[in-house]
Amino acid sequence: MRVLFSAPPSTGHLLPALPTLQALRAAGHEVLLAAYGGDLTVYLGLGLSVVDVGDGTALSEMYERHAPGARFASPGRTPEAVFAAPALANAALSRRTLTSLLAVANNWAPDLLMYDPFQGAIPLVSAVTGIPAVEHQSGIVGGRMLSRLIAGHLRDLYDRHGLGAPPRAVSIEVVPPSLRESEDHTLSVRGISPHGSAVLPLGMTAAGPGKRIVISFGTVLGAEARDARLAALSPVLAAADAEFLLPAAEDADPRRVGDLPGNVRLLPWAPLIELLRHSDGIIHHGGAGTFMSAVAAGVPQLIVPHAADQYLNARVAEQHGFGRHVASIDDIDNAVIARLLTDDRLRAGAARIQAENDLQPPPSALVAPLEQWSRSGVVER
Repeated sequence: MRVLFSAPPSTGHLLPALPTLQALRAAGHEVLLAAYGGDLTVYLGLGLSVVDVGDGTALSEMYERHAPGARFASPGRTPEAVFAAPALANAALSRRTLTSLLAVANNWAPDLLMYDPFQGAIPLVSAVTGIPAVEHQSGIVGGRMLSRLIAGHLRDLYDRHGLGAPPRAVSIEVVPPSLRESEDHTLSVRGISPHGSAVLPLGMTAAGPGKRIVISFGTVLGAEARDARLAALSPVLAAADAEFLLPAAEDADPRRVGDLPGNVRLLPWAPLIELLRHSDGIIHHGGAGTFMSAVAAGVPQLIVPHAADQYLNARVAEQHGFGRHVASIDDIDNAVIARLLTDDRLRAGAARIQAENDLQPPPSALVAPLEQWSRSGVVER
């Protein structure tokens, strides 16, 4: 079986599907990544073959052109409202990949199409060619809602090809069932934290002498904003009886962060799951990948959301008892950190959601139903 997969040029959209793609490869199937969005570097580190179906246009350019000044802070807003601007920008970028994707579908002849919900051209390719499609989710926010929003912006392309609505696709869900709405035609898979490869400091492969907390601000925030947050946190961290690990922060600018306390370690980029295995909690921005890494590791979460689905992830963590959230970095004080380390209810909640995640099928269990879907358009769970 040949599988063509496409997603925006972001680790948050690519990495959640990587265990599934690796399972397909391990079962003897061929996998090809359809890359686009300007800089293709993020695709090249995944260990899979890549074909460029873009025209060099970056996603940031589409935001500037189609959604200037879009507001991504989302407390109290519906998911549809939060993702209206991202759907418009990603639809515009997806539109630019359609001709190349149709050519790849014709020349490489895949048996199955797989896509992230933000890649709006793949459902259209499926409709044109009749090749079955699979939508691979990356977090709690409903991917089918995102697909509908994006398809609405591509209505003219469906009309041009004489097509109605996008064809039905199987949905692969990577979050535990209790954290999402139940939908038909869904395959559940265990959430795995596939954050690539890195050389870990030896001390990170074992528990430390005391309490340990990981701090992650994600891959989108930018170095200057990250350093500002770290500088604001520094006095609180200095007073805490714990060690703090900050991956992907060894390039922090001393002029911006100042003199950091001795219990703060700036690390190179490292797989979060490896750091979390021997940690007692995590402070993070609420991105879907970091959220699910903490779920998989079974550690309590303190979330400081600032955009998009992060507010929803924070609310879900709090409602299900494995995390809590604060409105800003300035709201983190010694009492907040102490609660993250000592609250037995948070720890029990983190253990419960980890156990539920562990009960989900491994990626290898997806191979047979995906083979069946590619052959007959029917899938058995």
